[in-house]
Amino acid sequence: MEKEKLRQLAITRLQKIADNENRQDQVDCILEKFFESEIWKEATSIGVTMATQFEFPTSSLIQRAFKTGKKIAVPKSLPKGKMVFHWVDSDTAYYTTKFGVEEPEIEKVASPDELDLLIVPGLVFNRSGYRIGFGGGYYDRYLANYKGKTCSFVFAEQLMEDWQIEEFDQPIQQLFFY
Repeated sequence: MEKEKLRQLAITRLQKIADNENRQDQVDCILEKFFESEIWKEATSIGVTMATQFEFPTSSLIQRAFKTGKKIAVPKSLPKGKMVFHWVDSDTAYYTTKFGVEEPEIEKVASPDELDLLIVPGLVFNRSGYRIGFGGGYYDRYLANYKGKTCSFVFAEQLMEDWQIEEFDQPIQQLFFY
């Protein structure tokens, strides 16, 4: 199946489970696995997006990171498909982009080599760690030069194997799924 059709299918599925009362159980289970993992325990600085309503929620992870002394950086999108992470704290103000994504108002750049762990969002994943995002290529471009660890949180409804990986697609090292 072509990527654009898979994106639409995944968005429909995610919107459907966003309203499901079992969703929070799935989120809790995935986060529990993550918080018990070495990748979480070893990370001192984490890059993570502010999730939209139907994506895997990241706010409780961000709060837990702050409580345990980990540094958090949130990305801002730039022209030409580029993305830069900025350090945030519990007082950071955000604005909403035209894509409905919250980005920090501050300019405190976190260079890729300062991030131990990048939590990569996506719409579709295969078990080999490849993903289909929203189609802008922001994360694939960023990951091409990123040397730290990567992981993604995946609902079972997002796992699909029947699609073609392209040469610019960057695999995620570890998937946490329910």
